[in-house]
Amino acid sequence: MLLREKINEIRQAKRVSIDRITKTGISKNKYYRFVSGEGSLSIGDLQKLIELLTVSLSEVVADSSERDQLIFNEFGDYFTLDVAEYEQRAKNAARRYMATKLTAYYTISTVYELGAAHKKAEPTSDYVDDLYNGLKRQKFFTIFDLQVFRILVPYLSVARFFKLYPIFTTSLLTYEAYNPADGIELMIKIHATAMTYAVSTAARARKYLDFVLTQVSNMRGRPFAGEFAIMKRLANISRLYVMGNVDAAQRAFDSFFGAAKRLDMDRLYASPNMHTFNVYWKKLTSHAPEKLQPTSADTVLVGLDESAGISFADVPMGAAFEYIMKLKKLSVHEFETAGMSHSKIYRVRKNLAEFDVNDLFAAMMAARLDVRDVDVYLTTNSTAYGRSRFGMRHLSVDEMQLAITDYENLYAETGFDVYKEIAFEFRGTVLKHTVPHWLQSEELKQLSVEVSDHLGHFDTWHEAQQRLAAWPMLNQPDSNLIKRWMDQTVDFGHYMETFRYPYDPILINYDSPLIQAVLNKDADRAEAIYARQFAEYQHRPDMHIYFNYRWHMLLNAEFIKVLREGYVIPLTIDNLLKDVEVITGERDFIQPYQELLTMLKEVYPVY
Repeated sequence: MLLREKINEIRQAKRVSIDRITKTGISKNKYYRFVSGEGSLSIGDLQKLIELLTVSLSEVVADSSERDQLIFNEFGDYFTLDVAEYEQRAKNAARRYMATKLTAYYTISTVYELGAAHKKAEPTSDYVDDLYNGLKRQKFFTIFDLQVFRILVPYLSVARFFKLYPIFTTSLLTYEAYNPADGIELMIKIHATAMTYAVSTAARARKYLDFVLTQVSNMRGRPFAGEFAIMKRLANISRLYVMGNVDAAQRAFDSFFGAAKRLDMDRLYASPNMHTFNVYWKKLTSHAPEKLQPTSADTVLVGLDESAGISFADVPMGAAFEYIMKLKKLSVHEFETAGMSHSKIYRVRKNLAEFDVNDLFAAMMAARLDVRDVDVYLTTNSTAYGRSRFGMRHLSVDEMQLAITDYENLYAETGFDVYKEIAFEFRGTVLKHTVPHWLQSEELKQLSVEVSDHLGHFDTWHEAQQRLAAWPMLNQPDSNLIKRWMDQTVDFGHYMETFRYPYDPILINYDSPLIQAVLNKDADRAEAIYARQFAEYQHRPDMHIYFNYRWHMLLNAEFIKVLREGYVIPLTIDNLLKDVEVITGERDFIQPYQELLTMLKEVYPVY
């Protein structure tokens, strides 16, 4: 199915009328010409359309014919392939390179040839040199480049790794406001490798450690990325040691490592490149703090000028591509090879014309952009309707409370679902943090009813709807409706497979309904939800490496145990929550659950 046809299918499934589309400034005639193939849309109109449909460009492309013509999580399953699959993909990319002369296909072919050579225990140095030199000449990495860097890491010397690491860290500034889920895993692995390399010898520590600890401490990511918090905590303890506060650092690490062991988390399982926490600490502390201080003879690693990063906040698409061309050292010829005329390239770069959809796809291939790079632009640009949705973690509760009324008013004026969904998300977050006994509150009942009514209008859900999926399960008496919604959540597995998401909505969304059932002593419902969660967790061993899933399943096991035994042992749950706080250094992770423990003690006898 073509992308234009997929967009129209989603419009119908979400019951978005043509009248609502015209409110965005896209005329009825322009829309029908686009979906019929008689005309195109500008990138600005495409942005309006997909936001109106509360869907990302990636989700549309995932089910469209255009997917095979674009870079779309090209290396998502790279580490699971066998020799024959590496070789076949290398040949396919090589054929496309010969037909198009696009550098993207040459790079893809080389990466798969590297994989095949490694599997066959053949020399890999030529492939590694080729890919390394291609990355080294750039000053900015897009998602495609970041994936290539991740694949190259095991083959690089420490010196080569740290030659690319500053480009990596500067590039991450672009993805701070919205980072694709698998990009978070990539960031964890590369930062963890940097920490491991930086403490391997005192000489390397003097060169690299300060820079690495600073970069890790400055990491920002989606709220569920517990690994970020763990790495930051370890980096801060390491900094304490380097500064000479040896006893305080050792006490802090002993507390950290004890909590990690009790949570069955003695290492960052998402990053096999990093030692266990204990081995890392022994390596660091084998060097006296004074031996880790740079001398005049050391060439200390420094970052790139931060202007090398790209902020998409207020940058038109043409200007964004101008930056990318400069920082990735791309020539106009590469864009012409991809199918754009010289005059169109010039006019777009000077903001004298807009990309249309066909121009955009050609430019993406020339610049070696993953579809999700464009998602980042469309999501974080100041013209995005839903920009605040993905910046939510940076807002305080007070700021969210003020924003709720604004977004409710915007929805009333426009009828755009994106505004209603932002208001729902903000209300849910505020409710958790401000309403006592929120799981049994009237405010929750009202929110549950409203979200239930909203989602009930859609025949299909995307990530935007999955983010709301838990709320309708609360206070919902219709078991058949719950089953249908859970099936829709399971259907999201299609996208998880496509994007290689380190995300599972069954495991993330159903904590609150489980705990509410326990509080209400609704044994049938609680056991049914827990059984579904437990089965999903067992079915997804790939999720076991992520801290967030591990500790939530431990906590859920304690909650269901309360229901089964008929009493609560506060110390057991409280100690688990305290361990989470110690290992992450973040109280925000556990605050809502401590409120739940208080509620449990009022419902069940305390042992």
